[in-house]
Amino acid sequence: MNYLLSLCIPTNGVIELVFPVLDSIYAQGVEENRFEVVVCDNGNNAKFREMMAEYVDRHSNLRYGRTDAPVFLSEPETYKMATGKLIKFINHRTKLLPGTLQYWLDFVQAHEGEERPSIVYFANGVLKQKSQIAHFDNFSDFVGGLKIWGTWSTGMAIWKQDFDQIPADEPYNVLFPHTTVLFRERDRKYIIDDKVLLDEIPVGHGKKGKYDVFYAFAVEWLLILGELLRSKDITVQTFLQLKRETLKFCMEMAIVFIIFRRPCSYDTSTFSKSMRVFYSWPEMGWELIKCLLRKVAGKFKVLCS
Repeated sequence: MNYLLSLCIPTNGVIELVFPVLDSIYAQGVEENRFEVVVCDNGNNAKFREMMAEYVDRHSNLRYGRTDAPVFLSEPETYKMATGKLIKFINHRTKLLPGTLQYWLDFVQAHEGEERPSIVYFANGVLKQKSQIAHFDNFSDFVGGLKIWGTWSTGMAIWKQDFDQIPADEPYNVLFPHTTVLFRERDRKYIIDDKVLLDEIPVGHGKKGKYDVFYAFAVEWLLILGELLRSKDITVQTFLQLKRETLKFCMEMAIVFIIFRRPCSYDTSTFSKSMRVFYSWPEMGWELIKCLLRKVAGKFKVLCS
């Protein structure tokens, strides 16, 4: 079957998330010969496997596979299973809004004839761009345009013809495997589509993984950007912009999870060690103060409204 689109869902077998997402896909009313759904499971939920087998029996375009790839590395495993012209990552807790599937299919049909189609990222409204669709002529501006959301795999999409050029033994970044794919093509045209297409199932921060969150963002993410800077694929200005945005993001997390002690599943124990790799204490202190002032101003605004 020659599918236009592959919807790839890596999961660890969370029943209350995956099946509402699948239901939202098949409720779109699109013919099943135009797209496929690929679910790749690295969990140990026997009930989930049983329910998936029943779901697969009902849909000819649904493929289910198992993998031993740990944590986030199940993502590229789903891409390897995909056969559609455009591969679209689907977070196992994001439901498709009505019309989303047709929107993506229309995008594929509009670009599939191009020899080197534009790299696209579907930001789902998080960037609040002035224009819903932004075009970039160079890689550095594209990476800068993604802002901190470049760490976010939910917007990820890759053309099958581009993914097939990646060697089978390619080492993927363990914490941000999508960046190995998204940042591979550095001499293309780029699109950031910020239309809201997905609805995230609320789960809170208590069920979003047990990884070392401050190492991930304050170290690993900046190492990725540093390598792009070293290879001259992004400018110093882009690197510094993203470094500032990352500091703000990390300080906001520190306020919520360390100062206010809101519950989360993340490992926050390396905050001091991780933050000092790329930032000085004065930088962190000043940004922390600004973040606290923004929160106070926000509460005051609510009280006065």
